[in-house]
Amino acid sequence: MQSTRETIIILVVTATLIALLLVLFVVLLLYFYQRKQIAYQKKIDSLKSEYEKSLLNTELEIQEQTMQHISREIHDNIGLSLTLAKLTLNTLDYSITNTVPKKIEESSFLIGKAIRDLSAISHSLNANVINSNGLIRALEEEAIRVSSVGKFTVNILVSGESVFLNDQKEILLFRILQEALHNILKYAGATIARIELHYSPDQLRLSIKDNGRGFTNGGNNGRIGSGLHNMQARTKILNGTFDVKSNTSGTLITVLIPLQR
Repeated sequence: MQSTRETIIILVVTATLIALLLVLFVVLLLYFYQRKQIAYQKKIDSLKSEYEKSLLNTELEIQEQTMQHISREIHDNIGLSLTLAKLTLNTLDYSITNTVPKKIEESSFLIGKAIRDLSAISHSLNANVINSNGLIRALEEEAIRVSSVGKFTVNILVSGESVFLNDQKEILLFRILQEALHNILKYAGATIARIELHYSPDQLRLSIKDNGRGFTNGGNNGRIGSGLHNMQARTKILNGTFDVKSNTSGTLITVLIPLQR
């Protein structure tokens, strides 16, 4: 009888110890799991913070580049036209009546050109153009605007089944193209630029190729390098890939963007 009671006590104590060990094991498991979760969350928050800082810096740089672009366009085109118009009007000599109409006509033409240039700049920066007409139409209008400068011809080829992306994505793609055309216009010395949009079931490929002088090491001019950085940053926001190949025969920029149909 005594032996039976001792056996029961031993079993109870053993079961209790096992239960306590199991509880302790579960508590420790939950503790380490929680610590791991906290560490993982901290890492996620850190990466998110770094990404937001990088994105903010990119946005600020893009804004600065945009303002510089507007400043150069106003100075090089609009400012020049208005200055010439002013000089023409200032040199009017009403005593020589046969020259007055011609100079007024020249001044009117220059002022009209300045207004058209200003309208073109405003039009190219206005996101409503893309929101209303879509990416392809916006690219066609931009190609016409750039070609009208007369430095090089822009050709556009669209293939595959086109897909309307959300407005933000199309605006980013449009800005990538504008940056590329701006670089070609300012630095490449090209005569032809070719833009291709190819829609496949799972991705969109945007390529811009020119026959200019090319560059090495990310651009011989710091402004080219900055432009490439802006294009790459915008591509990253779109979860896409950015590739550039350049040599003395020209430059090819390729942007691949995943599509969700």
